[in-house]
Amino acid sequence: MAMCDGISHVGIHQKKLHEKDKRMSKLPKAIKDRLSKEARDWDAAIAMETPAETEALLKQSKPFKVSRPPRKSVSVRVDTFDLAMLKRLARKKGLPPSQLMAMWLHERIEKEKTEQDL
Repeated sequence: MAMCDGISHVGIHQKKLHEKDKRMSKLPKAIKDRLSKEARDWDAAIAMETPAETEALLKQSKPFKVSRPPRKSVSVRVDTFDLAMLKRLARKKGLPPSQLMAMWLHERIEKEKTEQDL
């Protein structure tokens, strides 16, 4: 089972999103072209900013919170040997065992979704 290191999975998700965009894009060409031009304009404007201007803008900005549904607690019976190995692996990665389990579960769910086209 592949493990998530917090960085390498980002490229995989972006690739999946790009592939999905190709298959399911319903935007008219004119709108896609307008959005592409707007993105290029923003990129050009950002590239011309100096670090001092960027820092000033960041100081003016206000943080915002993105609401996400509360996480649910689930009880799972685990073999003693598996639990010991999980704790050892989590310790090596500097994570709590429950977080490592949640990451693995999420990765597996994503894999199943792509395999079954859900």
